[in-house]
Amino acid sequence: MKGEIHKQAAISHFEIAGEFDKKRNVELDKDKKTAYMVVAAQNYFYCSINVIEHILFREKKEHSFSHENRFRKVKEHFNLFPPEFIELYDGVDRNLRNKVAYRGENSEKYELMKRLVQMAVELV
Repeated sequence: MKGEIHKQAAISHFEIAGEFDKKRNVELDKDKKTAYMVVAAQNYFYCSINVIEHILFREKKEHSFSHENRFRKVKEHFNLFPPEFIELYDGVDRNLRNKVAYRGENSEKYELMKRLVQMAVELV
């Protein structure tokens, strides 16, 4: 699999997440607002994953193939990623992803996911 596929997937996830984030910001119905946030959060998370895969392939010709292996590779190749990105990715992957993307918890958790993706997109 070529690294450009991951770049295109990251861009697609980012665009989809942005669309649902906009819908979330104008929605008044609480349940719909939560549903839009969940869809946006899932796409933000998968955007970050594809950015990581793109960078790993571009720089090391490697893929991670799993969440556990991906984090190990990010730590192993720490020089490819800004320290704040690694810290955010660790927190989102281990603690926040399920809370936001599957249970719909909001507040600072969602904003941290958005910050991670903003940093990820800057790396591509």
